[in-house]
Parts: sequence; structure tokens; C-alpha cells
Amino acid sequence: MNFNLRFFTYSLLFISVWSQISAKVLPISKDDNSIVQVKSTVQYPNFIQPWRYKNPETKRAYGIHVGEGLILTTTQTLNYATSIEVNKFGTLKNFTAKVVKMEHDLGLSLIKVEDKDFVIGLNHVSFPNEVFLPSQGLLLEYKEYRNLSEKKVRSVKLDMDTYSNGYVELPYVEIQSDEKLEGIGELIVEESSRIPQGLVISFKDSQNSGKMVPSFMIKQFLDCKSVDSCIPFKGFRFRPLLDKAARDFYGIKKEEQGVLVAEVYPSHAGSKNSLELEDVILEVSGYKIDPKGYFEHPKYGKLALSFLFHSNEDFIKKQNVKIPVKLIRNRKLLEFDLDLKSFNEDSIMIPFGNTRNKKPIYMIVGGAVFQELSEHYLMEFGAQWRARVSKYLLYLNDFHHIVQKSEEEKVIVLTQVLPLTGNQAYHSMHQNVLEKANGIKPKNLNDFRRILAASKEEFILLDFEDGSQIVLKSDEIQKLNSEALKTFKIPAAENF
Repeated sequence: MNFNLRFFTYSLLFISVWSQISAKVLPISKDDNSIVQVKSTVQYPNFIQPWRYKNPETKRAYGIHVGEGLILTTTQTLNYATSIEVNKFGTLKNFTAKVVKMEHDLGLSLIKVEDKDFVIGLNHVSFPNEVFLPSQGLLLEYKEYRNLSEKKVRSVKLDMDTYSNGYVELPYVEIQSDEKLEGIGELIVEESSRIPQGLVISFKDSQNSGKMVPSFMIKQFLDCKSVDSCIPFKGFRFRPLLDKAARDFYGIKKEEQGVLVAEVYPSHAGSKNSLELEDVILEVSGYKIDPKGYFEHPKYGKLALSFLFHSNEDFIKKQNVKIPVKLIRNRKLLEFDLDLKSFNEDSIMIPFGNTRNKKPIYMIVGGAVFQELSEHYLMEFGAQWRARVSKYLLYLNDFHHIVQKSEEEKVIVLTQVLPLTGNQAYHSMHQNVLEKANGIKPKNLNDFRRILAASKEEFILLDFEDGSQIVLKSDEIQKLNSEALKTFKIPAAENF
């Protein structure tokens, strides 16, 4: 079942509840009861043996009550969670929670506690539209015996980067502290006003620094009424234009403006008002873009231009809004409104970063196990996976994360051959990229299955990109599959 549909009921409840919560931002006193502890039991998928799960693990994080039993916490705690428990101040009872929505790129999630007793005595936290930079802050922790402790931190600057396991560049606040922090969703408030500033999602004790999700991004996440991502994606890559000869070639008259569009992603190309290769972007939303790709923000100073696309508040209020751009195309000045869309995860040829709670799919053909290539599969080979895996797979992983001809195109890999008497000639094959099945190139595993099912040939011929082949009798494949399932205790020959 589609992941979004699983939480559809809870998302509808979230929409109705959140509209009733006051938008007024109040300071957080030391006695406020709004911080809870979240504990989850997770079972991660096994990409080497995709029909199994790994051993259960327990994860914990802090949660912030944002009203009516809704808890804001970190996504990394909830990935593949089989159970979620919440503990609040003043009670030993563990409350069961359900996921409302998850935002993987931002690293935030909402969970809901249905038990009516849970909200008794709980305050809720609201987040403002801006953060104070630079500033001194206090990090609030909910410790043992229901004690709320405070640690001093410094909010240094706002910057742009992809979060851990994210695809989209987003704003984060660099924080520093001389104290030991965990980086599991702790709330930070400004020291004097005690106004919420954000949640800590990572911290390195060795560097005394970490990252905080700024309050305005949290507010945008909470205000988004969709279970799908409300974060827009610019849909292109650019390179700086510092060379005078290059600037003259593209007709740039202003010395301190302009970056060159180096790539436009397929999901963001082809519309009437879309960017093209070798466009020179001069302004976005009225902000002048310098030759290195930065602009001057009135509150936060110099920021990367991605901020204007990925942190657009209007996008949160209405999907598929437009953002004004000024550019040079073929040495002519153009102005139009660029369509903004969310990042299309299906456009990723080789998935990387966060698995997005997706279970790896597989297909067994005569005892040979086929999977769609992902970085998650490669990383199963340990810390030295880059040295252990096929160099060709490593090349594909490094250079073809996103680029592809169509949204359905994936890389199909023979990951292993289950040793059976009927396929002993192929026992040594592994990590081979499938090129053709009976002379037809499959787009993905689903297409591969269709090709085999439609075949009327006596033999199935599988060609691989390294020149190797597998030849199996069509009427023996089912027999070999049944033997493999029984011998290796596999529930099914495919899981999609």
C-alpha cells in the first residue's frame, strides 16, 4: 500500500486540528510542560536479502507538543518504526502514537497520540517566522525523573545544505556549544526572550558544532496541509560565471550579476515558462544573484540562491506557485514566472540518501535474484563498500543518481544466484547489470516481469552489460523458483 495512504486518516485529522491551534508565539518557561520523550522500535530492510528484515532496534528522541496530541519529532527516529511510544512529564505511562506525516528532506515528522489523557497538563509550542542571528540560546532537554535541564548554545549563522540523507538544499542554523549535546530533536530557545528558535537534528562533540532546523522551516512544515512534501525544488543546477570572457560571450553587461544554468532536470523542463541550458539567471524574486550564486538577504546576510526556491513561504500556502526570474537567453533579456514543483522522487534513477520508508523490491528468476540498483544496496557491504562492490556499479551510483530518460527507468542488477542444481553454471555471478531479456531492454523490474510473462520462446536469454549471459528453459523457471523458495525459506519469488 502507498506510504501516504497508510496515514491518510491521520493527515485529515491533523488538518482539522492544526487550523484550531493559535498562531501566537509564546515564550517557553523552564516550568512549561511541552517536551516529551519519544521511543520507537524499528526494523530496517535487508537489501542483501530483501525478503527479510534486520534485527529490531530501539531509537529515542525528544518530541515537542504542538497542540491536540500532535508531537513534532525527528524523522530518523521513525523510519521503519513498528511501534512508537511517548512519555510525558508527571506519569509513568507510555502512550502509543501513530505517524501523521514525515518530511525526509527536512528531517521532521508529526506523530499523533489518540489517548485523551495524554494532553492533560501539556502545553503546546508555536514557532515564529524568523530566527535571531547571531544569538545566545538555551537547549532544553527532558531528562530522567521528569527533570527539564538547560544547556547554553550559540546560534552562529544561517546557511544552505542538504540535510542528512536529504535530496533538497534547505536552510539550517549552525550552532555551537561547549557542552555535550545529542542532536535528537532538542528544542532551542533564545536566551533572553525564550522564544523557540528550532530543533537540533545533529551535533558533533568533536567539533562542538551542529545543525538546527530553523523555526521558520518548522512553521512551514506544520502549516503544510498535505501528507506529500510541501518543499519546492528549483529543478536545475548552475555554475558560477566569474570569467570575463564567458560573461562577454553570454552578453552579461552587469559585472556583479549572473550564474549559468548547467543542467535542467527532466521533471522541471518542457513547460512554457521553464529554464533552458545556458540561461544566465540575473535575479530571482527581485534579488540580484551574484556570479557565485549568492544574494543578500535583508535579515540573514549572504545566502545561496536555493534559499529563494526551497524556502518560499507562498509555496506552502498554494501548490505549484510561480517565482519571478530575470535572465539572459541567447543574449536577450527575459522576465517570466518560473513554475515551482516539489522534488519528484520517482525521477531518481539510483536512489540514495534516505530510503523514504520504501521496502526494496526483488524478483527471482530460476534462482537468480534481481533488484533495482540503489545506494542502500551497495552500502550493505560495509564501511569499505566502495572498494568491495563492482566498479561499474560504483560508476553508476556516482554519476547517475538523478539523470535518466524517463521516470520509470531504473538499473536492474543480478545481485546473487541462489545455488541450485539447475543453475549451477551461474553460481559465481553477482552484481551484474541486466541489459536485455530476450533481446528487449527492460525499464525496471515490473517491465522485466512483463517481458518474461509475454515470452513464447522455449528459452529465456538474459544478456548482461559485461558480456555474460544466462540461458534458462522457460518451462523450468517456475520449478527452479519453487525449489529456491523451499530451500532458502523465502516467502515469494517477488514482492511487488
